[in-house]
Amino acid sequence: MSWIKATARGLSYLAYLLVSAAVLLEVVFRVLPTSDSLKTQPVTVKDPVLRFAENRTVTKQVGFDFKHVNVKRINNYGFASDRDFLSKDVSQRPVISVIGDSYVEALQVRNEDTFHAKLDQRLENFDAYPFGVSGSQLSQYLAFADFAKAEFAPEIFVFLIVSNDFDESWFEIKNAPGFHYFNDAGALELVEYSPSAIKAMARQSAFVRYLVLDLKLAAQIDRLFTPRRTSDADRPDRHQPDTHEHSETLGMKAIDLFLANISKLAASHTVVLMLDGDRNAIYDGQQDRDRGKLINRWFSAIADGSKSIPNVHLLDLHPRFSAAWANSNQKFNYEYDYHWNERGHALAAEALASLILQLEK
Repeated sequence: MSWIKATARGLSYLAYLLVSAAVLLEVVFRVLPTSDSLKTQPVTVKDPVLRFAENRTVTKQVGFDFKHVNVKRINNYGFASDRDFLSKDVSQRPVISVIGDSYVEALQVRNEDTFHAKLDQRLENFDAYPFGVSGSQLSQYLAFADFAKAEFAPEIFVFLIVSNDFDESWFEIKNAPGFHYFNDAGALELVEYSPSAIKAMARQSAFVRYLVLDLKLAAQIDRLFTPRRTSDADRPDRHQPDTHEHSETLGMKAIDLFLANISKLAASHTVVLMLDGDRNAIYDGQQDRDRGKLINRWFSAIADGSKSIPNVHLLDLHPRFSAAWANSNQKFNYEYDYHWNERGHALAAEALASLILQLEK
C-alpha cells in the first residue's frame, strides 16, 4: 500500500502546484492591463441584435506585450461609443447610422478618434450612431440597418465595407453563431448565440482572457496544425486554392443580394457605401488597386453595381489613401494590426463629412 500512498501524495502535490501556479498567474494578469471581455449578449429571434453588455468601460490591448492598451466605453445600446443613443421618439437631430464591423467597433483607437465620432463632431446638425461588431459582414449589415431604421429612423445610412465582408455572408464560410447570414432563398437568417456556462466563467478570468483575447491562442494553434501550402503564403485572400473559385462565387452572390436590399433602403433614405482602400498595394507603390486580388474584384463589383441605384453614393477611400500616402509616406494602420490607426480614421472622417455636406447642399 506504500506505493499507493506515495502516488497519492505525489498527485496531491502536483495538484497543489498547478492550483498555486493558476492562482499566481491570475493575480499577475489581473494587475496587468489584460483585455476585458466585451461580453457579447445572447442573440435570439426575440432579441436579434448583435451587441455587447451595455454601459461599461472596458480595457482592450492589441497583441501580447501590452504596448498598445486602449480604454473603450460601451454605450447604453451596447455599442462602442462615448455617445448614448436616443430613440426616434426623443431624438432632436436627424441620425446618421454608421454600420460596419471591427473598423466601426474600432477597439484599436479611443472612441473619440474613430471616424464616426469625428463625423459626429464635424456635422453639428446630425447625430452619428455607430453600429459595429467584429466579424460582421454584408448580411449582418442589413440586420443592423433594419434595427437602426426601426429604433432610430436615420436619414442617412453609411456602410463601411472591408475585405472580409463578402463570402462570409454565408454560414458555410464563416460558421459562427450570433450573426445573420443569407440563406438559399436570399433572405436573412439568424444563427442564434448564447454564451455557455463555461464561457461565462472564463470571461471572469484575466489569465484566460489574455490567452483567448490577447494572445489569440485558438488561432495560433489552428495555424500550427493546419497545413498551408508555400504558394499560399502571399495569397491576397485567406482561402485555399481549391475553395477560391467557390468563395468568389459566394462573394459575388452576396453582393447582388446586398445591393438588392440597399436599393429598397435607398428608395426612402440616403445611402453611402464606403470602400476601404487596398493599403498594402499603396505601400508597395501601386496607385491603383491590385486587380489580381479577389477582394478587389469584389470591391469593383459592389462599386459597379451601386452606380445604377438612385440615392446611393459611393465613397472609395483608395484614391484618398493613395494621395495621402504620396504626400507623407505615413501608414493608415499599425505595423502589428491592419485596422485603421488614428490617421486612417481621420482621413475617412474627412472624406465622409465632405461627401455628406455636399449631399446636404
